[in-house]
Amino acid sequence: MAHQTSTSTSTVELTTLASTLAPPSRSSPSKSHQAGDPKGASGILPSFPDEPESTQATTVSTTLNVSKAKAVTVIITLAGVSFLNTMGSGILIAALPRIAKDVGIPEALILWPAAVYALAAGCLLLVFGAIADVIGAKLMWIVGSFLFVIFTVAIGVAKTAIQIIIFRTLAGAAISMCLPTAVSLITNTFPKGSWRNVAFAMNGMGQPLGYAVGLVLGGIFTDTIGWRWAYYMMAIINLCLSLVAIWSLPSVVNQSGVLKPWTRRLIDDIDWLGAVIISVALGILLYVLAMASSSYRRVSDPQNIALLVVSCVLLVAFPCWMHYQVKRGKPALIPNRLWKRAAFTSICVSVFFCWASLNGIEYFITLYFQRVEGLSALQSSIRFLAHVVMGAAANIATAFLISRVKVRTLAVVSAVVTMVAPLLMATVEVGENYWFRPFWALLLSPVNPDGNKFSNTVIFLFRFETEALIQSLLFSRRKLSVLFTVSNLVISDAFPADIQSLAGGVFNEVSQFGNSVGLAVTASIAASVTEHSVIREHRSALMEGYRASFWTIFAATAIVVVISFFGLKKGGTVGKKDD
Repeated sequence: MAHQTSTSTSTVELTTLASTLAPPSRSSPSKSHQAGDPKGASGILPSFPDEPESTQATTVSTTLNVSKAKAVTVIITLAGVSFLNTMGSGILIAALPRIAKDVGIPEALILWPAAVYALAAGCLLLVFGAIADVIGAKLMWIVGSFLFVIFTVAIGVAKTAIQIIIFRTLAGAAISMCLPTAVSLITNTFPKGSWRNVAFAMNGMGQPLGYAVGLVLGGIFTDTIGWRWAYYMMAIINLCLSLVAIWSLPSVVNQSGVLKPWTRRLIDDIDWLGAVIISVALGILLYVLAMASSSYRRVSDPQNIALLVVSCVLLVAFPCWMHYQVKRGKPALIPNRLWKRAAFTSICVSVFFCWASLNGIEYFITLYFQRVEGLSALQSSIRFLAHVVMGAAANIATAFLISRVKVRTLAVVSAVVTMVAPLLMATVEVGENYWFRPFWALLLSPVNPDGNKFSNTVIFLFRFETEALIQSLLFSRRKLSVLFTVSNLVISDAFPADIQSLAGGVFNEVSQFGNSVGLAVTASIAASVTEHSVIREHRSALMEGYRASFWTIFAATAIVVVISFFGLKKGGTVGKKDD
């Protein structure tokens, strides 16, 4: 397969090779790329909407080089595993009371089956993304998918709390092989244009549908033949998708430059120390944030303070190591110069705040319904239907609009619409009619970001705070609707063609980090305000804390608007077939 990457008028010519599980033979990056130069082997900056057109661009064919049947199969396969990822999270939430009873999970560990999944995946996204760019995205995706089948079955047969936690951890590691490689597989199957846009949009739409189906099936199976069969059914579907993927997914081969064995490139062309530094730093930080989310006072625990210091030191050391690697002409995981590109940095920051705000608003609307309005879990779930439907609809609309409307217009307008949601909830009154403000807040909140879940389920055995927190900690990979599709297209263009899986890892890492930070900050603010409230009536005191969090979320969405407006001011359209 030949890859030519240039500016916004260039294209990528894709030739689908015979499917194989063997690691594809690809060239090692040029010295400039090994030194962290994002120009890649050709020396031409990749396509990016805020850069001027290059006279070096070479126009090649943009026609779909696979059959429509295979193209549809690729979309279904990639979206299907994303669907199953969130479906597993939905099943866990719906069945958690029964699971805890059956395997003996103590209340002190009730968060961990969900939390360890997020921690494992969050730590390994960048590592597996970098490895996939060497051994091949297809091989990494298929290995991860089959491992996900195995560990899903293992969850179903688990007999103890430790087994559940271990298998959920391994499942999180397995899915981290699939999530970042999806970007590379899509860009190497579909040229710029409608097919690629639809692929990214459907990959996002699989998220809300997967979680919703998981909630429903988890509840049904738990009350009938048992929650274990929900995981068995999920594993069967995953196995079918994995087998089809062997035929359908493209083998990405880069034949430019001097060929080296992939085993040698695995040693020479990956910044292993950089990957370890950033993975450990983010993993520790995600752990501390998870602890802070359950109780803001736990931040002051000596062990958490020590871990936070270690994480901060490593985060500071990472860009220093990137600079050192570039200076020596060695591979750099995420070159510092990449952050100098306004559109790329703006998208990453926007995704961070967008994800943080969505996570927070779902969490606190859940608490508002249950703890303030006194609704049952089932009644709360029904009220979130508008949220899920709008999220799916936004993905479909984005697939149509992405190549017709400028990036900045899409990002800013959708962010402004979403910004109304926390404003409505910050001013809502106790006992207010659902259709007046809560409904519209739920309807508008997923327009810029798309939540993939109902923010509540039928869980009656645990206090409300724990119930909502479990849902928010799930690594269900809430894809972004408008911002998700735009971000994937922009970020994939910011990286050279031979490190597209790393691009996917960056996107997922930024969003996961925003998810954890958003929950920790808003939960701490709400708890602190409620604790220091002078209002004696319990529901009103709770609502005072929730309002403070909604105002914080409003500020986060406002930041997304500002960053999108100024950071993407030179952006044109993305996902448009090149002429």
